[in-house]
Amino acid sequence: MFKVNAIFLIIILLASACKQFNKNNADRFTADSTKVFKYISSGDSLYATKSSYNSFSNSMDLYDTAMQIANSTKDTSLLAASILAKGRAYDAINSDPQKTIDYYTQAAKLYATLPNSQLKHLYVKHLIAHSYDKVKDSINCVAILHDLFNEIKFKPDTIKQQLDFVAEMALISTEVGNYTLADSILKYLTQRVWIKNDKKSYDYLNHYYITKARIAVLLNKNTLTPYLDSLQQVLKLSTNPSDSAYYGYLLYKLYSNAKSSNKANYFLQISNNLTNTFKSPENIRSTQAKLAKMELANIAFQQKVQQQQLQTRKLFIYILSTLLLIITSLALFLSNRNKVIKQKKTEAIIINNKLQKKNQQNELLNKEIHHRVKNNLQMIMSLVYMQEHNTHNQEVKTNMQNIRLRIESIAELHQQLMEQAEEVNLKKYIQQLVANVSNLLGNNKNVITNLEIEPIILSQKISFPIGLIINEWITNTVKYANPIAEPLIIFIEIINSHNSINIRYNDNGIPQTQQLTKKSLGLNIVDLLIAQLKGTLIKGETNIFQYSLKIPTNTNGATN
Repeated sequence: MFKVNAIFLIIILLASACKQFNKNNADRFTADSTKVFKYISSGDSLYATKSSYNSFSNSMDLYDTAMQIANSTKDTSLLAASILAKGRAYDAINSDPQKTIDYYTQAAKLYATLPNSQLKHLYVKHLIAHSYDKVKDSINCVAILHDLFNEIKFKPDTIKQQLDFVAEMALISTEVGNYTLADSILKYLTQRVWIKNDKKSYDYLNHYYITKARIAVLLNKNTLTPYLDSLQQVLKLSTNPSDSAYYGYLLYKLYSNAKSSNKANYFLQISNNLTNTFKSPENIRSTQAKLAKMELANIAFQQKVQQQQLQTRKLFIYILSTLLLIITSLALFLSNRNKVIKQKKTEAIIINNKLQKKNQQNELLNKEIHHRVKNNLQMIMSLVYMQEHNTHNQEVKTNMQNIRLRIESIAELHQQLMEQAEEVNLKKYIQQLVANVSNLLGNNKNVITNLEIEPIILSQKISFPIGLIINEWITNTVKYANPIAEPLIIFIEIINSHNSINIRYNDNGIPQTQQLTKKSLGLNIVDLLIAQLKGTLIKGETNIFQYSLKIPTNTNGATN
């Protein structure tokens, strides 16, 4: 009974400890959450003042502290809020637009994973469009705005009313010159009574006036729109230098396009001057005399223009006659030149035909040479084979067999290369080479090849030495490798890196760590071929028959 009570007491203590641990974690998370939102709120307040450029960078410090705390909690909602805040600060500073895009995109992805954060996700998505308009990427900007438009259009008004950033979407659309889309956004996604300024985010109502003024002036050509007056009132009520500079510039741009306002100011000035001067008879007479002088000056000017036109006409006739003479001379010159070109073209055709015949003769000669090489190799193999069978010395017989096998391999390599063009597909070439050599040397052995070769195009003078090197390695493997258990597996990997071709070779034979006291003919051939290619060979630390070959492909390397 005592034991049961002790166990029960331990369970209660453990449960209490777990509960206390969870409570401590919950309390810590609550404290961290409070800190995160406190720093974000403080940063927002500083950001909203826009008293100087430093207000944005100072708010960035607070956002960065919030992000560090959020990272320690690994809470998605806290991370999303702090990342979004940093994106807004980068947006205001506008020194690194790509940073703004990155932060907004990251925040949007986080909000997309959170339940009940669909509206926040839409909000951040519109900020991504805004950041694209800042880097003049109108394609991505308009694409995101269209996606948002289609997502929001069919939502009920109760949801649309919560999306105060819709006015900002319309403003962004005007920034990239898509006034029709901006008009549709305001028409289908929001209502004027829903739009209010938000000092912690954006002055949406002010931006609504900007958008409507742009649509009126730039899309509908309405130069008397009352939204220009509304925008002037916004400038008048602006309380910080940043916004005042912004709204002032917008008014400058709009009135530059709406030329009627400038004309109105111009004619107002003229009207005031005339009101003060026309009441004096002296001024009237002075004005009439001035008008008369202007009329006489106009007549004199017209006469001068007529004289200039007459002179211009004479000059035009002279220039036209000169051009006609030049064109006639040029036509005669071109006619003679065409005859010469035609003659040279005929001569070039004759020379080209001769070169083509010469090329055909060279190709025929080249085929004959290859045919003779093939026959000579076959003859040499036959002679070596006869010597191999006629000798009773086992060492000589073995050497003759090795020589014959290498000649057969070279003959096979030669045959493959002759069947390919000047540029060789290394992957196809090595696959066929390995298959032929394995079949030729394998005899009764079960040989499996594991090839991982990237597509590489090389000239014959590079691919042929590579083939000979791999041929020697496979020959040694098939003859001397003794795997613990069958089958014999050969691994070949060829990678095309930036400045080199990297070849790795290995087999499952028993590892050898002792260097050979005397190099074989095949290994000497490999060393010579590697030197020819200016390559670097590294042998395995645990197996001297495991190779790593690096062949340079830069302008000073072997591929030239």
